[in-house]
Amino acid sequence: MKLADRILELRKQKGISQEALADKLGVSRQAISKWESEQSTPELDKIVLMSDFFEVTTDYLLKGIEPVSEDNEKSRRIGNALSLLSPWMAWIGFITACALWYEYQNAFAIMDGFIWMIGSGVVIYVSKLNRIIDQKAVCRYWMISIPAISVFVLSILYNALSSGSLAPYPLLYTNRYSLLVICLLLLIGVNIAVEVGMYKRIKQ
Repeated sequence: MKLADRILELRKQKGISQEALADKLGVSRQAISKWESEQSTPELDKIVLMSDFFEVTTDYLLKGIEPVSEDNEKSRRIGNALSLLSPWMAWIGFITACALWYEYQNAFAIMDGFIWMIGSGVVIYVSKLNRIIDQKAVCRYWMISIPAISVFVLSILYNALSSGSLAPYPLLYTNRYSLLVICLLLLIGVNIAVEVGMYKRIKQ
């Protein structure tokens, strides 16, 4: 957004006409019109007057930089913490599911993994909806968590089809090696596709 756009937006938010703004600043209506259409640029003293009138900083008018309030800073810190925590929740789910299955071989291990992974997704997307993290944080979430999620899900599918087990890691003693190769290729493909896609989005 350019200076002209910000002046127009602030004037509309204030609900005043070009004539009314011109009266406040001591200029003609044509001057306001030219500012908003980028035909000319207001002088520094007029920018200062506008910042006082619209109750914004001159940095916001000139560069679009909004001052960081205490609440915004707190939200930013919370967002940073959640964006770091959420992908590792998926890994905690994978690791604990593997450990529990190795020890007990029951459905609780699978439920544990799914709960952690679903919880990690809920955390990251609720944070995104509340605008305390940006799209790049969501991309980083997928880049870190997709290996754990994909291994977990594909292992369960492979084991269920090859041996009837629901183990969250591949059971290599089964005889369905062709199925294992297919799952491994699918796993590699999914990870590469997601990692490349997320990397491109972060770079944009």
